[in-house]
Amino acid sequence: MSNLVSGLIVVAVAGLIGAIGLVVRVRVFPAKEDEEREDVAGYVTMMVGVMFALILALALVSVWEDRDSAEGHVATEASSLHETYLLGAAMLPADQAKIQAAATAYADYVEHTEWPAMRSGKEIGDTGWQLLTNLRTAFLNADVTTQARQAVLSDATTQISNLADARRGRLDDADKRMPSILWVGLVLGGVLTVGLTFIYGIEQRFTHVGMVMGLAALIGFVLILIYDLDNPFNQGIGIDSAPFDRYFP
Repeated sequence: MSNLVSGLIVVAVAGLIGAIGLVVRVRVFPAKEDEEREDVAGYVTMMVGVMFALILALALVSVWEDRDSAEGHVATEASSLHETYLLGAAMLPADQAKIQAAATAYADYVEHTEWPAMRSGKEIGDTGWQLLTNLRTAFLNADVTTQARQAVLSDATTQISNLADARRGRLDDADKRMPSILWVGLVLGGVLTVGLTFIYGIEQRFTHVGMVMGLAALIGFVLILIYDLDNPFNQGIGIDSAPFDRYFP
């Protein structure tokens, strides 16, 4: 099931739950015509809405910053790997073949093995680091007897160092998750925000139901958006391996 379909289902279910909750409240606890409304109810509703909005904003900023960080690390890693691949062309043919084969093997492993694991939240093994070591070793064992090739080796060492740093950042980003306590605040805030709308009444019953459904659906949409962004490599709106595929098709 795609993220779009699952997201639409969550939004629809949230709206339906809001509507059912309101109908149940009206049937079980019908409002009396002469019932006086406490002014404090309005203030409580407003304060809950404000605090829930703050929690939503905090959560969205947190997951979006993590996504931006992951996107930057992926771009840097792919770019450094490609630059290392190109620098290998300056070496002797035998060394060039080893260097470029090692770079291609690393890119293939990242695309086809590590990416699916990051999407599903599985642990990443040490194979990627070994492939990176193979790339570094291929350069260090190359013939650099000329001054030009020595300069290439220096540039390649810098690029491989940048690649390793970006890889560490990417793996750290894959393990980042929003704190559980923040999820408690999001769910509790959403339930309270929708629930407090039940205490108010509108003469047009269908209008009231529609408003509650819209609010519940909107809250459900934001929560599923945060959930998807919580894993920056999630399929759909997450980061894909396009930078690697662009340089190593």
